[in-house]
Amino acid sequence: MDQSASPSPDVIAAARVIWGSEYSEVIHLTEIGNIFEQWSQGFIFSEDEPAALVQHKGGPCSVIAPVQAYILKYYLFEWEGAQFSSMDADTALTHALFYILSAIPGPTVCATVTPSPNAPVPSSIHFHTSLSLQIVPEAELKQTLRTIVPLWKEPYGVLCFLYSAVLSRSCDFIVSDMLGGDETLIDRTFGHGNQSLLNLMITGVATSNVFDHTKDLSGLRLVGVERETDIGFLSILEACRYLKVGKFLKSPNYPIWILGSESHLTVLFTKERSLCTKDNSEFERARAVFDQFDVEGNGFAPSTDLPEILQNLGMFSEPEYVAIMSEQLDPDGTGIILFSAFLAEFFPGALEERTFEGVFPLHHYNGLPQSNTDRKVVFREGSASVAVEYSHAMEAGSAPTSMLRVLRTKWPTIEVDWKSEPSII
Repeated sequence: MDQSASPSPDVIAAARVIWGSEYSEVIHLTEIGNIFEQWSQGFIFSEDEPAALVQHKGGPCSVIAPVQAYILKYYLFEWEGAQFSSMDADTALTHALFYILSAIPGPTVCATVTPSPNAPVPSSIHFHTSLSLQIVPEAELKQTLRTIVPLWKEPYGVLCFLYSAVLSRSCDFIVSDMLGGDETLIDRTFGHGNQSLLNLMITGVATSNVFDHTKDLSGLRLVGVERETDIGFLSILEACRYLKVGKFLKSPNYPIWILGSESHLTVLFTKERSLCTKDNSEFERARAVFDQFDVEGNGFAPSTDLPEILQNLGMFSEPEYVAIMSEQLDPDGTGIILFSAFLAEFFPGALEERTFEGVFPLHHYNGLPQSNTDRKVVFREGSASVAVEYSHAMEAGSAPTSMLRVLRTKWPTIEVDWKSEPSII
């Protein structure tokens, strides 16, 4: 391959969206560097867990984690074999890539790089000048992916799939999804994929928001997630009160959730389909309103907000009644009302109405060997219990581990007993 050749205009446009204009404009002359190296790996399965993908370095989890989630969708709910083999793993990978690409609106583009024994790896110059693009008709997509998967298991496989997804959505639409600006899908300093990239993988649209539908913020139209999804998402940032994940991502069609920490993505899953039942209980309604006044997410709200809380719930809120209830909920005059006390007073039995309760098996996946105590990428098993009784100590923000902090944004009373040392999120 002639290293002085220029990439195609489509490849340059995709590189601009992914890495930034300072890279794309000189991409055939200058190496991107360490960030590109972080992403230069194929879709490789663990020797210790046939259905688990391995992530070599930090960065590509925003592609690997959603692909893993869709592999699990196939593995748990569609595969009917007795023992999962390497051939089954390739089939599951093909199905996962098909799920993602077919959900992206527009003509599907598949990008490949033919391995060359003499080519430098990793080299952003070689990659971009060698990238071949083909538009694949919808009816031929799954069969085409079967032939491409072996190439995507090579060192540039994850990047090839990333470029395929970006070009299938189209660079113009991705910029529009992200509301313009100079934001890139991959962080220029640390190499992590952003929320827009993750949303592209699990919803087909590269919006940067996780709430449901569209919001108007003083005339600024903010686009969220517009439909139900097969794969869910839970975030540590919700426990920190930086964002609020909507019901579409919190309650997916399959019991598989991508978990977001401050810098990494992992996957939580179970075969318990009843967890996907949409929860419209009194508990959820009360919690949603109370959270509007619990600004710091500490499990309490100012007692002065009680009238408005009751009004928003459509409940009786005459001043005399509010004064009596305020004194009853805050007998020590601290000026705050605990959510647990509020729930017990106004919605006694609300937790019994919730869909999610009882004990169920839970599994966790972290693709980074160094994030597993024995450096083995396997599915860590635990037993989860969702209690009926709620207490202030169960607030997500005060949970003892990062894992529980994330999980309690979905199940406020969950506890997990891991059979072995769990991988970190």
